[in-house]
Amino acid sequence: MPDLKALVNKTVSFRFCGAELRLDLSHALFSSFDVDVGTKLLFKAVGRDAVLAGAKRVLDAGSGVGVIGLAIAAAFPAAEVTLRDRDLLAVAFSERNRRANHLDNAKVEPGLIGSGGLGGPWDFILSNVPAKAGGPVIAAFIAQAAAALAPGGRLGIVVVKPLVDEVRALLTVQGFELVTEERGAMHRAFVCSLGEGRTPGFPSGDAKGNPLSPGCFDLSAYVRRTGGFKLFGKIYTATGFWGLPDFDTIGYPQLAATELVSRFASGGTIDESLVINPGVGHAALWIAASLGPKRLRLAGRDLLALHAARENLARIDQVSNEDPNESMAVELVDVLSLDGVEEASLDLLLDFADPVPEYDWVEPTWSRALRLLCPGGTLVIAAPPTELVRLERRRPSGFRLLGEKRKKGASAAAWRRT
Repeated sequence: MPDLKALVNKTVSFRFCGAELRLDLSHALFSSFDVDVGTKLLFKAVGRDAVLAGAKRVLDAGSGVGVIGLAIAAAFPAAEVTLRDRDLLAVAFSERNRRANHLDNAKVEPGLIGSGGLGGPWDFILSNVPAKAGGPVIAAFIAQAAAALAPGGRLGIVVVKPLVDEVRALLTVQGFELVTEERGAMHRAFVCSLGEGRTPGFPSGDAKGNPLSPGCFDLSAYVRRTGGFKLFGKIYTATGFWGLPDFDTIGYPQLAATELVSRFASGGTIDESLVINPGVGHAALWIAASLGPKRLRLAGRDLLALHAARENLARIDQVSNEDPNESMAVELVDVLSLDGVEEASLDLLLDFADPVPEYDWVEPTWSRALRLLCPGGTLVIAAPPTELVRLERRRPSGFRLLGEKRKKGASAAAWRRT
């Protein structure tokens, strides 16, 4: 687990319905300097809602650092409030803020909106809907909310203005009737209830248990495009997903990093490999098809990316000129802890770094490589050029620079563990 204190950018106070919170914010997460205006508009819409005041079970879908769910838990201590987010770092920050505010009536868990269902029944579902989620995912979420509400329950959402007409139509299709609407300069907040004759369905809901286990999430609503790709001699089929890059072309960071892997890691035996922040999995697919590791681990904060990459790796038998590598195990790992990755066990560590402003990512990156790579192992990191310069300047003893690659502003570098 990283030091969350080092990732705190600012601590702010926030008051809702007479209850005051202290919330840690982070540059690594949405709205790092203050509670965002969309969330404030949603609070304005629900602040005097009698159904919310009397709710017993409340869901905050896409919780971020926990502002919505924790404010409601503080204001209405009789309510049981669940906070969900697909970003494991957001989940960790929500839990940090929950504990700091001593809110025992709130619980925090990983989850994907638009995946499988929302559980239920819920008396109130709230969400600051991310625009980047994509139209099909938002449509699935609204449909699942209609099925998951208890009789008399309500849905409160806030969206950016370009989505207003689309979301209003989706609410109508699902039988929602408008209770309250708040207009902001850049956002619109809706509070809705189900109309007469619309009966909640109470679907089976999101998969329970370990969110990194196979088949834990249904990604059908996220599917954007399935097509053919070619990467350094390997032809394969992969699916792109809403909310993730590289859905129709392979991005330059993936190209640069994979080229270095092909140059410096393909000459020896690769039994254990780890790819951090795999995206939809292009580099991981090349590694699986070309290097044939016995075990390929995928680590990251984003549950969607981890499960998307694993789904694409399930197609490894479709890679041209290769028999299926039936012995290869694919595992998902929480990058915040890397539990289960043994010391000095990796032959290859590929990291698509995502540096956080005002956070020293260099020292933890080298410490992780020193701990996990075996002697002779290869480290490849894709990052902005200036960040790679910082990384190389602070290179510890025990690593030798092998080479660098730049493609259209993207860059990667490779090192050998000596």
